[in-house]
Amino acid sequence: MPTMTQSEEQFKRSTSYLMPFEKLHGLGNDFVVVNAAHLPLDSSEAYEKDLTVKICDRKRGIGGDGLIIIDQVKDSDQAIRSWRFYNADGSVAEMCGNGVRCAGKYIYEHGLSGEETNFKLETLAGDIGLELLADEMVKVDMGGPREITEKQKLEVDGFGFDYDFVSMGNPHAIAFFDDIDAVKDHGKAIEIHSNFPNKTNVEFAKIISPEQIKLVVWERGCGFTEACGTGACATVVAAVLRGHCQKDTDITVELPGGNLIVRWDSVAETIFMTGPAELSFIGYFNS
Repeated sequence: MPTMTQSEEQFKRSTSYLMPFEKLHGLGNDFVVVNAAHLPLDSSEAYEKDLTVKICDRKRGIGGDGLIIIDQVKDSDQAIRSWRFYNADGSVAEMCGNGVRCAGKYIYEHGLSGEETNFKLETLAGDIGLELLADEMVKVDMGGPREITEKQKLEVDGFGFDYDFVSMGNPHAIAFFDDIDAVKDHGKAIEIHSNFPNKTNVEFAKIISPEQIKLVVWERGCGFTEACGTGACATVVAAVLRGHCQKDTDITVELPGGNLIVRWDSVAETIFMTGPAELSFIGYFNS
């Protein structure tokens, strides 16, 4: 990315200026990534939320499922950078698996990790370990599930089903069906159900084999997305607990945008997720 010039710094001090950004995606789950140093001097959380909605507008903005702001570390003793992640509607998300891979690629490509390809990022879900691999692949140490509540009952619009609740730092309600297409339109109603005071991501899953799961995700604050990394991890947790899959096995999670490889390691009691992070384009946004 070009270095900010003096004239750009003057733009930064006005009410509107050309803000550098990069657009990246993980299996079609797309994000705008911005260095916090390029935000206006008087920016606030309210400004960032408003900016997110403008940026993620696919007609009048750049378009994206969320905004990622890379910043200096605040509280961590081990992470090299922190992030702030906003869903497309401007709401704050604790964690995003596809987004964190894109953040890792951005950090490495901009020299913010030195030459390290293995480092940690500070998030609201804790420090997340990242390893940059060949062919634009990124391996993420997602940690273990933070919270699990098995076999809950829910009814929306006259449709009743069982689900498992799994937090991967952000909330997920996972249900298994033979015909995903017949039930996925209930995603929005489930997201805002009173069972979930902070709303929830919703996973509609089908077991193909002990090593393969088909998954469609309604993301909180976004709607249907091409892929969801935390959703894939949460679904594997639920599948293992229900006896559909096993720990210490590479499980392919098939999403509309492509595949993620998820492994629940029984020794480290952590979940590893591996998938791509790709640059789409670089530009300036008239903020």
